[in-house]
Amino acid sequence: MQSEELKNPKYLEIKFYRLTTPLLNYSSLPLSGLYNPILTQESKEFQLNSKFKNFDIASPNFLNTENLLTITNTQCEKILIDEMMDNFITFVNKSRDEMTIKDLKIELKLEENKNKNNEKPMQCILGENNEIKIPAKKSYPLFFNTNIAKAGKYQLNISCHSLNPLYDIDYYKKKQRNTIKDSTLNYYIKNNTVEFFEFQKFNFEVYNPFFIKEKFYNFNVNQCLISIKIKNITDNILTILDLFLVPKGKNMNKVELVKTLDEIKNNFNKNDNDSKYITLQSKEELMVLFRITDPDLFNEKNEFTLTINWLKKFDFTTKIFKYDFNNALNIFNNYYKMTVTEKPEGDIILNQNFKIIINIKSKNKEGKYSISLSQEPIRDNDIKSDDREIEIIDIIEKKMELNPKIQSNNFILICKSDILGSVYLPKLRFIVNEGDKNPPIENVYDSLLSFNCISK
Repeated sequence: MQSEELKNPKYLEIKFYRLTTPLLNYSSLPLSGLYNPILTQESKEFQLNSKFKNFDIASPNFLNTENLLTITNTQCEKILIDEMMDNFITFVNKSRDEMTIKDLKIELKLEENKNKNNEKPMQCILGENNEIKIPAKKSYPLFFNTNIAKAGKYQLNISCHSLNPLYDIDYYKKKQRNTIKDSTLNYYIKNNTVEFFEFQKFNFEVYNPFFIKEKFYNFNVNQCLISIKIKNITDNILTILDLFLVPKGKNMNKVELVKTLDEIKNNFNKNDNDSKYITLQSKEELMVLFRITDPDLFNEKNEFTLTINWLKKFDFTTKIFKYDFNNALNIFNNYYKMTVTEKPEGDIILNQNFKIIINIKSKNKEGKYSISLSQEPIRDNDIKSDDREIEIIDIIEKKMELNPKIQSNNFILICKSDILGSVYLPKLRFIVNEGDKNPPIENVYDSLLSFNCISK
């Protein structure tokens, strides 16, 4: 006789919603206790009655945008990073007998890669072994919140075991005429009691509030400028309370803003002088400029972190957005640090020689490098012509050695200009040899230094 498997009659229905703050208009009625009953997607048989006690509201005197909530379809409402997700799950007993659920577990997973071997482990939001009794034709509400700090596609998995006398009756009837399997992937039977394994999966996506585009500028070698474009890519109005830039992992070393936030705000929000902060409309952009005057900082740090403290309209909880980006300065490399220790401080004189000293310092105390310097010849397809370039008369000691005993050395350039006005250094080529370990590394720098040339 062939064994038969029990089928889950699906008496338990699991629904997942997000609770969001209302827009404070007349078309969105919040779950404040003032509107009873509330129209939801639930059937009339399982209406969700709005009561103060259900939402931890002590009295009508405490009503505000932090405890007025509306049910949102998770497929429609965009979730932004660092937003506190207030979630609402209903377990509906559709049967005509009392149902018991146990071993309830709620887990959250970030789906970064379809390859299961690279999946991130789940974050267990809720796990309890206590039994929950749900009367016939009734529902059990469950509230929980979570904070998500990374954008991406997420999966919320809800699992539990369900028990119902109707399962046992069905099992008793079927085993009278057939052999019933005691254990499968969907249920198991113990002491004539059937437990079905219930599982529900919900997918949603978390988005970044801003699009960031950074650009590095070499300012006469000894300074670095970083321009950052910040674009509001949401459909909401976002307010920037504060922003700052630091080397990654060094929160105390804030990089200087060329203009303060107050100056930026005054230029940006010209029609909103009453606001203390910068407000970005949907798809609006803001440009900020940072300046680094410490050459060791931009020569050694390979990553930076931009932090933005922001608010969403009608949501008064400060949120934090962090954006990491690599050091893309043209003189940044893994072998040496470059600084200019001597050059004309003011204007240069037409057809008068002057000296430039470029200091090269090893980044690896145990490294052994041979570094050579030469002028890059002008090619026909170069965008820049040589009509504004100064002349390098000589490079004293075109090759240097760096090793554990000699950590630093100088290249000395003797230059002059026969052109008035704004002029700059021609292209320089640095070739780094590390013995026989690696092939030579070539770094070509264009217009490392600029000057103003005047007649005597």
